Amino acid sequence: MKEIIFVADFFAKDYVGGAELTTEALMQKCKKKYNVKRVYCNKLNSQIIEQYKDSKFIICNFASMDDKIKLQLCKKCDYQIVEYDYKFCKYRSLEKHLQIEKKKCDCLSLESGKINQIFYGYAKKIWFMSEKQREIFLENVVTIKKQKTEVLSSVFSDGDVRFMESIKNNEKDNNYLILNSNFWIKNTKGCVEFAKENNLNYELISGLSYNEMLIKMSTSKGLIFKPSGSDTCPRIVIEAMMLGCDLKLNENVQHKDEEWFSNQEKCYKYISNRADYFMENV
Repeated sequence: MKEIIFVADFFAKDYVGGAELTTEALMQKCKKKYNVKRVYCNKLNSQIIEQYKDSKFIICNFASMDDKIKLQLCKKCDYQIVEYDYKFCKYRSLEKHLQIEKKKCDCLSLESGKINQIFYGYAKKIWFMSEKQREIFLENVVTIKKQKTEVLSSVFSDGDVRFMESIKNNEKDNNYLILNSNFWIKNTKGCVEFAKENNLNYELISGLSYNEMLIKMSTSKGLIFKPSGSDTCPRIVIEAMMLGCDLKLNENVQHKDEEWFSNQEKCYKYISNRADYFMENV
């Protein structure tokens, strides 16, 4: 069985974020076809690259990867990138860059940015989370060719999909949920202001286990999610759709106008196949 090496800053056992859960779902599915190994970005070195140079590498979040290691991967390895945000920008957000530095992102003109351009350019394939995210990358990173890209979207394990199907028809209360997060992009303050301005009952949620959060959404009227910057394919929004919630979103939810997300039935059909699609086309 051929080996496939997943490389990331963090995995789901370290931090239960949307990117990490998608990576976990991809790894679990790939076990049907590959011998799956995981390596942390800050642990990836020349010896590991040499040892597995004939294997497939899947590069997920790579903020902590050394630039020299990126160049070694370019020279020696068959690798693909799963791009969860905008790592050609040091803030991983063009809007946050503009807010903090009061100028448009110029990270690609820096030495590290030039290396990132090479890194993206040598990838056998880049998997994006949404069509809008891919468009922004193609506009900014000239080394990326569209024919070497695909839109994957967030990915869920078979078990998570089955669990959501089992609770999607729960009786709902009159509350809209708001994610209580310290991350700038999640815009908790702005979501609360929206709820107050529109006289919506709301409840802040945080600290729940993953299944507890899904159950909470299944018994709530809706979700208010209005990120401060481009959020490529926020998992919580997909979960809310699959659990029958009314959605209050803004244009920064980048997948919201894609055809598969137009209703609950299409969403289930699409999401149920994404991990298999990745495994067969990686």
